[in-house]
Amino acid sequence: MTDDAVLVTTDGPVATVTLSRPDRLNALDLAGMRLLGSRLHEAAGRPGVRCVLLTGKGRAFCAGADVSPAGAATGGADGRAIVAAANDAVLAVIRADVPVVAAVNGPAVGVGVSFALACDAVVAADTSWFQLPFVNIGLVPDGGASHLLPAAIGRMRANRMALFAERVPAPTALAWGLVSDVVPAADLLDTARTLAAGTAGASREALRRAKLALRRAAADELEAAMRRELEDQGELLDGPDYAEGLAALRERRPPAYPA
Repeated sequence: MTDDAVLVTTDGPVATVTLSRPDRLNALDLAGMRLLGSRLHEAAGRPGVRCVLLTGKGRAFCAGADVSPAGAATGGADGRAIVAAANDAVLAVIRADVPVVAAVNGPAVGVGVSFALACDAVVAADTSWFQLPFVNIGLVPDGGASHLLPAAIGRMRANRMALFAERVPAPTALAWGLVSDVVPAADLLDTARTLAAGTAGASREALRRAKLALRRAAADELEAAMRRELEDQGELLDGPDYAEGLAALRERRPPAYPA
């Protein structure tokens, strides 16, 4: 993972953070998760910035954690470190002193869904979709999804995504409240940038306090959920189901879990 895996550019009051591993559908390994967290913090702290825009390069927003042989967690401390770093990236979005807008340009999978949910507004391309396929590889949703998802769309819809790995297309995501707007793919970045630039005349301190007020009530619940996810994920990453699920994914076959 190199430093150009997550890029930061600034245009007036808007800093854009771009996941830039299009060959891996912007999936991130441990170094990438840590880099995302630091780049989000950097972007939000740049002088004059009033909003951060988070997006992906190429045809995906974020495919979650990198499960390629070079990037995947093999269990134990390595896997727990990736989950912890992903949690830190989600918290960097939530704790940013300025609003963060997600421009979801393609699939948001796994913790990529959490990255979008953590944002203050989500503009999605009409061709994008969302999925939490964790149970199919012997894991549980992480990145705070166990709190963020039902808070956004309700428990029953969250169950459909977390327990049944249902793929949710952008129009359905809008109807459910998972995203704030859906636009043609060609208009995505312009629409998201226009929304983000709407904060240009705002007081930075007022933005910080307003965002804190909106998030304060749920902050403790989110961090408690992250701690539970990390504990569960750590145990599952060491177990046989994850090993089988990962092997099946790489071999493009159905997993054979115990009855």
